[in-house]
Amino acid sequence: PADAMLLTKGQRYTWSEIIDETGADGSPPYYLLHRDGKVVAGCFTLELNPEAPLVVLAGDGPQVREWADLFCVQTGSIPVCVKSGLGEWLCCGNFRLVRSSTDPAEIARHSAQARRSDVYKLLFLQEEGG
Repeated sequence: PADAMLLTKGQRYTWSEIIDETGADGSPPYYLLHRDGKVVAGCFTLELNPEAPLVVLAGDGPQVREWADLFCVQTGSIPVCVKSGLGEWLCCGNFRLVRSSTDPAEIARHSAQARRSDVYKLLFLQEEGG
């Protein structure tokens, strides 16, 4: 398919390589890279998302909400990277959304682990073919 994986699982990339490979426009929010109204990749830090890539905590900024919601209605999978070191991102594979949640109790449970109070929505991902 046209949106086949551009990033290779297990490989490390710099931020600019991820932008180049996915064709993302590089505008915020940076955790869901996008182009033409579609999310093309996910980039998550373990500080903010201790359970990434399987559980992503979408924060409460206006752009963040908008892209989290768009991702929830989009189909297909996206490459997901987790920050692995100084300026390095490790590709974890291709993931798709399994479900999302705005349940306060569920959000509280996951937020506590990340010590965050700004979580708007939980995104649960599953590796494609996994």
